[in-house]
Amino acid sequence: MKKKFISIALAGALVFSASPATFTPVDAKTPVVVNNGKSDSAHDQKVVARVEAERAIEHIKYLSETIGPRVGGLESEKEAADYVASQLKSYGYDVEYQYFPVADQYIADVTFADGTSWQLGAAPNGKISDEAVSAEVVYVEGGTHAGDFSKDVEGKIVLLTRANSTTDYRLQVDHAVNAGAAGVILQSVVGGRGNYGSTFNPSLTQEYDVPVYGAAYIQGVWLQERLEEGPVELQLTATHYTDLESVNVIGTKKAKGNNADGKEVILSAHMDSVVGAPGANDNASGTGLMLELARVFKGYHTDKDLKFIAFGSEERGLLGSRYYVDQLSQAERDKIEAVFNPDMVATNYEAATHLYAMTVDGNENIVTKSATAAGARLGNSAILPGRFGSSDHVPFHNAGIPSALFIWMGIDSWDPLIYHIEKVYHTPQDTIEDNISAERMQTALDIIGAGLFDVVRKDVPGLKR
Repeated sequence: MKKKFISIALAGALVFSASPATFTPVDAKTPVVVNNGKSDSAHDQKVVARVEAERAIEHIKYLSETIGPRVGGLESEKEAADYVASQLKSYGYDVEYQYFPVADQYIADVTFADGTSWQLGAAPNGKISDEAVSAEVVYVEGGTHAGDFSKDVEGKIVLLTRANSTTDYRLQVDHAVNAGAAGVILQSVVGGRGNYGSTFNPSLTQEYDVPVYGAAYIQGVWLQERLEEGPVELQLTATHYTDLESVNVIGTKKAKGNNADGKEVILSAHMDSVVGAPGANDNASGTGLMLELARVFKGYHTDKDLKFIAFGSEERGLLGSRYYVDQLSQAERDKIEAVFNPDMVATNYEAATHLYAMTVDGNENIVTKSATAAGARLGNSAILPGRFGSSDHVPFHNAGIPSALFIWMGIDSWDPLIYHIEKVYHTPQDTIEDNISAERMQTALDIIGAGLFDVVRKDVPGLKR
């Protein structure tokens, strides 16, 4: 998911709010009633009896472990696209790639003596070179004053905890370089809602002839732990990636039968992740869910065209979904009846108590109604409506197309502007081991799958189990 910070004071910032008519906040301590899988509707059973969380998690494993971080526009994202395309083709879908340009990337690599390597963000104004800078690491407290740096900093890589403001962390870098540092690593900090900081590209106003990198909070913690055990040697390299293309993967299943109504329904998920993050939950989970439902739906005739779309570069500003919608004619937009968009649907974070069906304006539509109705039929109180404006459902909403985001989170009943998602999203800890729940994935598969099938299935009145 593209990271947004909540603010009602800054123009253009995401506002997450509740309306008594459209949204009921939920106490984070409210227990989730998990899916009992029971429904007297035979069409529900055609989905819930077949979808398997373990299969979806196998897709997560490939994307987050075999490939790893899937940065928009880089080769790793194209590997993910090829994987998604191969799966959809194996199910019998017609598959196409949709390429679009994206901006340059500055990516750093930090390599330890044992061969371990971390991916960080690099400052464009620092040294960008595949010629390694090798040196010992030292941690410096503070760093906003020149006196914070002792003489033994010279020729070493300096690790600093990033100051709160950009102005202050620029001072930290300047003082470190003036003290003779061979390189600078700025450790991100814990955010106001307890979320661990992600990698970043330091924004500098002057050129430096040493590398300056932005590390995730947990990477700084891990590096300090290594320093406590003894001296640490690092190699720093960085690459400026130019002329980049990102890609969307589109799998299509045409409607069959005399009742085909010319409408189209989309299940979408973004396949990219941020720099340095394996992106198991954000958003290999949504991609894995999409592929598992594609496997199940392949054998069913529907009255509507069905598309499964893996978007690229969501984390860079919803670029893939924006490009896709922008290429549609008005007639093509009018044809789309509903867009289901799962993003972060398998976290094991305890405070993320419910699966929400979120719309940009908080109003119900065919997507949220079908999902909440499916939850009711399945005896599941985990699914709730809400309002959220930060994922690939947004460009469709802006084009007048009914769409919704599906995400596990928790809402504080005493302040609906405060929401809880896992602390490790957008970090190197977004892994299967640290952040994936098979039970949560199964619940999402059942509810989203049953809701989707209710929209696209052939209408057989009175069909009961």
